[in-house]
Amino acid sequence: MDVKSFIESGLLEAYALGQCAPEERALVERMLAEHPELRAELEAVERVLEQVAQAYAVMPPSGLKARLLAQAQAEAPTAKLPEQGRAARFWLVASGWAVALLLAGVLGWQLWEKEQRAQRIQALEKQVSDCEKRAQQQARLHEVVALLRDRDTRAIVLSDAAGEGPAKVTATVWHNPVRAETVLDINTLPAPPPGRYFQFWAIVEGKPVSMGMVNLRGDDAFQRLPFRADAQAFAISAEDNPDGNPTPTQVVLVGKI
Repeated sequence: MDVKSFIESGLLEAYALGQCAPEERALVERMLAEHPELRAELEAVERVLEQVAQAYAVMPPSGLKARLLAQAQAEAPTAKLPEQGRAARFWLVASGWAVALLLAGVLGWQLWEKEQRAQRIQALEKQVSDCEKRAQQQARLHEVVALLRDRDTRAIVLSDAAGEGPAKVTATVWHNPVRAETVLDINTLPAPPPGRYFQFWAIVEGKPVSMGMVNLRGDDAFQRLPFRADAQAFAISAEDNPDGNPTPTQVVLVGKI
């Protein structure tokens, strides 16, 4: 265990309070021997605990001594200690428990505060990450909007009609040869058959050229695709390999440019 992690573990506080298990006490003493700088840390902890005990020390209420003696006499009538000795003994026990409870409470509060601080930092880091993610999505969306508004952008509709009646399923590809951009509208795609994955193709000189897999699990509504200036048509196939295949297995949608 490194020195920083050891200090943050709270073992030094437990050691100073005498609350360590035997194996923990052995670990603390070994770390103190191996890292002399921890001795100063332990002394600082002991000073803090002593200051806390002094700051929270209170005078016992009047009459408490008489009540403790009366209770002691009632519970142990055969005790041989003189009255003054019994009083001192009960005061010692009562004071010891009060200090132990106080110090345990202080230690517990420190550990709780450390945990709360770590949780707050983690929540803040998540918020920053979410904000950055949303900003990136917003920037990509602005780029797509600019593409769609461009007068040179064409909407290529991929269909399964095969020339027989109206198409039952369609998907839209936004293609701009001037900007050299091709974008697939994910929202227009249906879900693939169970155990299948969509692969996108460009038809070049009558042959299919893979343009990568269609990502239906992304956060964006549009997926950018590699631009092919020589593409004559686009197609989407259903494949059993999540990484795609060299040639289409089952073409489900196709559209000419």
